[in-house]
Amino acid sequence: MSDDDREVVRHVKRGDREAFGRLVERYQRRVFGLVLMMVREPAGAEEVTQDAFVRAYVHLDHYDDNRPFYPWLATIAVRLSQNWLRAHGRNVQREGTTLDSAPEPAQTAAALEELIEDEQSRRLWRAVAALSSGERTAVMLYYREEMSVRDIAQALGVTTGTIKTLLFRARRHLRAHHDVTTMRREVPSS
Repeated sequence: MSDDDREVVRHVKRGDREAFGRLVERYQRRVFGLVLMMVREPAGAEEVTQDAFVRAYVHLDHYDDNRPFYPWLATIAVRLSQNWLRAHGRNVQREGTTLDSAPEPAQTAAALEELIEDEQSRRLWRAVAALSSGERTAVMLYYREEMSVRDIAQALGVTTGTIKTLLFRARRHLRAHHDVTTMRREVPSS
């Protein structure tokens, strides 16, 4: 946990209600992106994101400030997303989000390389969006949010072995069906 996060949490616990706004500003986009990937509906993602911050604020006395703040907040967001999905399961669209319009043709080699990398990244995350809910959540938390296997297991209420299995299956599925050969971060074997 950054010293700044720790200091903000201390201020909030001492009664400075406005200090929590700094944490909201710092993590709102990140939490929204995580939730949107899970619930796949912008209005639902906004609702769940707001609920996650409210829940974090209300339960801040349960937060252990010896641990990083974001994984704790992400745990709240993941659980609220799972609840939202259960409540709205039949109404959730299963299609991925649309791609942004393509940029203008690049004029330099560096710009072309960046364009190719962006397209590969979009293709990768489109493929991730097509995974099962459990695999998609594990991939998002591990690769995009850079949470540890242990923190993901705690967030989802499962064992670390389950998370490793979900990540293994997700990588296997991505390689077999989407021509995605590598993810940037390897899962630890133990």
